[in-house]
Amino acid sequence: MERVVNVDSSMVIDFLGDDGRVLSTPSMVEAMERLCREMVKPYLKEDEDTVGVRIDAKHMAPTPLGMNVRVHALLVSIEGRRLVFHVDARDEHEKVGEAVHERFIINRDRFVSRVRAKVK
Repeated sequence: MERVVNVDSSMVIDFLGDDGRVLSTPSMVEAMERLCREMVKPYLKEDEDTVGVRIDAKHMAPTPLGMNVRVHALLVSIEGRRLVFHVDARDEHEKVGEAVHERFIINRDRFVSRVRAKVK
């Protein structure tokens, strides 16, 4: 599955001045994780979702503000509730990132109950 993300001002670093405003690593990772979640969501039960539990990502090249990034994900392994994806990101010129991402299928109500128990 693929999706194209336009690098906007909320996704860039700002500490290198105007000419150094490029896609931040956290924003690249967020786009990768979001795509993987969207990819499997149609196949889950109504009370299920997925949460990210691990990502091993490389950010290999800068992508300037305003440029598009094509994120591509491939589900490579399913072991029970564990899902493993290979993900890459390419801007209009080159490969800018790659990752192995792991997600777990969760029951939403049980997950939220566990979270609530921690804040009581």
